[in-house]
Amino acid sequence: MKKLLLIIALIFTGCNVKTSILKKDPLYEKALKHTKRCQIINSFETKALLDVTYLNPIYKNFQKPTFLIGVYNDFDNTLNNTEFTLLINGKKPDINSTIPSYILYKNFPFYNSWMNYYIVSTDNAAPVVIEYKSRHWGECNLTF
Repeated sequence: MKKLLLIIALIFTGCNVKTSILKKDPLYEKALKHTKRCQIINSFETKALLDVTYLNPIYKNFQKPTFLIGVYNDFDNTLNNTEFTLLINGKKPDINSTIPSYILYKNFPFYNSWMNYYIVSTDNAAPVVIEYKSRHWGECNLTF
């Protein structure tokens, strides 16, 4: 009888642990819905990786299309270098390395501590095509 009670107690305890782990995170879900990733690959090696989150649907205070862009590349992990070019609808966007404190980007999907993050905005209207080009290894495109 004691064994049966112990087994039942363990079952209920296990269920409680699972329900506490599976709580919903609305910010994460919204960010996941508006995040895309692209990479430039050459000879089975990733030369550049770009994670882009469209911030306007998540934070309503942006007046023009604004994105959080995380970048990893083979050089200096910045958006401003001689090898890679970032264009939005064929034009250079406004790039800012200062991220406002209310943007909780470390809780966003695909966050990596080895990437550098930027706030990038443009005056272009939707649809927005983001192009990340390398002089030597190709390009990747994302459409929002």
